[in-house]
Amino acid sequence: MNTLSRFAAFTLAAAISTSTAGHADGLRFGQVQTHPSQGEVSVVSKAEARLHTSTEGIHVSMYTKGLAPGHVHTLWLVTINNPGACEATPCTSKDVLKRTTEVDADVGYAGGIVVGNNGRGQFAAYQPIGDLSGAWFEAGLKNTSNVEVHLVVNDHGPVIPSRLPEMLKTYRDGCTDESIPAPMPASARAQGEPGPNACRLVQFSIFEPEETPS
Repeated sequence: MNTLSRFAAFTLAAAISTSTAGHADGLRFGQVQTHPSQGEVSVVSKAEARLHTSTEGIHVSMYTKGLAPGHVHTLWLVTINNPGACEATPCTSKDVLKRTTEVDADVGYAGGIVVGNNGRGQFAAYQPIGDLSGAWFEAGLKNTSNVEVHLVVNDHGPVIPSRLPEMLKTYRDGCTDESIPAPMPASARAQGEPGPNACRLVQFSIFEPEETPS
């Protein structure tokens, strides 16, 4: 299996990753799953992602378990402004990373933590309409009614004390070049400096758009 299919996305292989988001008073809930690059995809028990939208922006959060204790983890927000142009439903990593312009996608920073001994993690971020923080591309968030949102957790490996601030806020700081999936753009690789650790995409959640593209 090649790197792109193993990486299966930054998003998820469509065949195994249909969004299971629920609804409550405008707040949407989604399952957290293990990332396909780490093997068979499974639901993370008692973990949850949330998406709340308004006309001005989106608020995302994730409470999860099963993360590596003592490791730095960052959360990445994927916005797909034109999901109707994706080749699969939900959109996949190929759409985001290889068909970026067609699907009007972007990827940006949504938080960083050091995981404690219990392996639990919590992330939360607000993204207004406009540019993403630490964006890989330049699409940003252009709408909140027809956007497909993916949340992806990246494990940077054990804390390197002298590098901690950068590990907490960049995609690849502290990680070897070899551990960065081949499809990742130069803009992602340029975030942070190489180090001895292996980066791994470990968990994700997907929220498909509520409105069907015309």
